[in-house]
Amino acid sequence: MEAIVAAAIASIAVLGLAYTFGVGRGMVNRYELARAALGVAQDRLEMCTALPLNSDSLVVGFACPQFPFTYEGTQYGNYSWRVTGFDHPNVPGTVDLKRVVVTVRFRNGPGTDSLQLDRLIPLP
Repeated sequence: MEAIVAAAIASIAVLGLAYTFGVGRGMVNRYELARAALGVAQDRLEMCTALPLNSDSLVVGFACPQFPFTYEGTQYGNYSWRVTGFDHPNVPGTVDLKRVVVTVRFRNGPGTDSLQLDRLIPLP
């Protein structure tokens, strides 16, 4: 009788552990895709920062079309960026900086996630 009870307890513990591993692996997969999206956003910000300050892609009001966000050969969503004017708090009333905002939207499991990164760039 003791062996049956011990086997039942061990089975329940193993099933719980197996479930936990499955949930943990799902979370790792979810955040792997989020890290890839973050990398795309950072890369786009670096490319925008490397452009000449008077580039057409950095004109205040510019909004680019959406580009596909792919990871390991599969398209999960899209990314885009826009440029807005930014009023420096120390010099009120004047737009003296450009704010580049990169947005990545992607399917992640049953839902949709998005992230945004921004950077301030001086006016030419």
